Formats: sequence, C-alpha cells, structure tokens
Amino acid sequence: MIQIVISQIFQTIDQLWQRLISIPSDIALFISNLEIIEKELLYPRYQQLLQEHQLLLSSLNPDEVKIVQELEQYGVAVTHLDDLAIPFSDRFLLAAQQISQELRDKAKLPLLYMGKHTLTASAEQIMRYPELFLWGADAKLLRIIENYLKLPVAYDGLSYYYSPADSREAGPRKWHRDKEDWQMIKIGIYINDVDEDGGPFECVTPAANEFINMALNSKSLQKYKTAYQRDLEALLPEQMLDNWRKTCIGKAGTVIFVDTAKYYHRGKPPTKADRSAIFLGYCGRQPRHPFFCGRSPLSQAQLRYMASLLPAEVRDCLTWRDRLKGLGKWIPKNRLKV
Repeated sequence: MIQIVISQIFQTIDQLWQRLISIPSDIALFISNLEIIEKELLYPRYQQLLQEHQLLLSSLNPDEVKIVQELEQYGVAVTHLDDLAIPFSDRFLLAAQQISQELRDKAKLPLLYMGKHTLTASAEQIMRYPELFLWGADAKLLRIIENYLKLPVAYDGLSYYYSPADSREAGPRKWHRDKEDWQMIKIGIYINDVDEDGGPFECVTPAANEFINMALNSKSLQKYKTAYQRDLEALLPEQMLDNWRKTCIGKAGTVIFVDTAKYYHRGKPPTKADRSAIFLGYCGRQPRHPFFCGRSPLSQAQLRYMASLLPAEVRDCLTWRDRLKGLGKWIPKNRLKV
C-alpha cells in the first residue's frame, strides 16, 4: 500500500512539472488558434506551401497509390509488414518484441510503474535498437506520406506504447485529435496480435468526424466540449451509431496509416490482453504548431545521429527542425500527455 502511494506521489509531481514547462506552448496554441491569426496568417501560409510543392510530389507505384487513396477517402488505411515489403521489417518486428518483453517486466515493478495505464520505451531502449527508428524513414513510407500531405515530410519520431489490460480510459485511450499540423500521419504497428479486447486502435469515420466537429464547434456546446470529447457517441444522431468508428484489429505486424490531426481517434482500453504498439509521427516541415512536435524520447543529438545513418536523400526528413522558420522554432515543446 505504501509503495502505491509513493508511486502516485511521484506521478503527481511529474505531471505538475510537465504542466509548468508546457505553459509557453499552451499560450502559443491559444494565440495561434485565434480566428484572426488562423485565417489571416497561418492558413494562407499553409495553402502557399501546398501550392509550391504541388509539382514536386514523388511518383508512386500502384500499391502506394492505394494507401494514399484509402487515406483520402476514409482517413485510415490498414496493411501489414509483409505486404509493405520494406527492407529489414523482420528485424524491426524482432527488436520491437524484445522491447515489449522489457516493458512487460517493468510494468510489474511495484514502485514507479505499477498502476500506470501506459508505459513507453526510453531513449536508451530505442537507441539500442536503431532499426526501429530507421524503419520509419524508409523512402517508400516517405513517398506515401508526402503524397497524402502534399508537402515535404518531417519525420517526427517514434513512440513505443505498452498498454496493460486494466480497462482504464486514460491518456491516449481517450478520444482526441493531435495538434501538430493541419494534417499529419501516424503509422501504428502492432507488436502482438490485437483483438477487440486487446486495445485496438480506433478512428472515427469521415461522416461521423465531420458531424462531431460541427457539433463541438457550435457555441451551444463550447463550455461542455471536454465532457463531450470523452463520449463522442453522445453527440451523434441515432442513424450514425451503427457505423461511426473503425476498430483496427489484426495480427502482429499489422500496419495502420491514419490522419490523427483530422480525425478523432484513440487506443481502445484493453480489457483482457496487454497491447504493444509502435507509433511513428509525420507532418509537414513548417507545421502549424511546431511546439507540439518532437515529443518522442530522443534528444536532438540522438536524432542527428540517427540522421547520419540514413541515405543523404532522406536525411532532411529528420533534420527539418534546423530549418524551421518563425517564432514557433523558439517556443519550448509541449510536454503534456494526451
């Protein structure tokens, strides 16, 4: 009992510290979302960037086109490591399974980790298995994402989530949208088999997402917005309730492409089996909110080392922050978890 209390105290202190150092980015987020700033400055800049890159988009082969089309139509595309056929995917999955075992063992430690709804891989663990991070910079993935975003791609890093089966709706298990950019892509890879009870990734369908956004933006619901985001289903008319979200179940090696900035999504709380999954993040190189980017555990020095291991033609996707323009470059990154 004493150990659990001490663990909770440590977690509370950490949360307070993260909230404190996130104040500058929270203020910047508020200002950038003001209607006059968004409509007169940020959105026109985004449209200009799209126009400038239109003729520079990489060409795609048919299986890559299929993923882009599914993303544009449904907001999510599901495939498998075997079908993507990216080099060294077998080494990627093996390394990920080794980290999964390490996190599973850590979840049983009574003081710091017991009772946490999600455990994440540390920078040390990721650096020990560089094939995990480097897989996400494969040229095929970058081509697919570039053709969806219609912009040069910033590879924003890797997060490894181990979710114990405790049924709690907390952190990334809550419905939310990501804040980094106007549109962005997360690629999720299941490290173990995931069924309905094992914490599958869920994404709201385009029609339901549009309805939810309109409802939450209405003045009558503004003061209840947070409450409704916890229960999106309560916002929907009865005729939408049979088909308002896509639940992505699949075997180990299942790969999910999804626009997490545009669509509400979550990791469904696992109830009967733990879930291990890697999520790779991508946005444009001049993102809407750069202070919400880069929340993977790797430092800038570690990212530069990873970049040095990549072919020269894709290295810029990792070093994009060095060429970031504007005030957003200097605002400390937000540390708060979802």
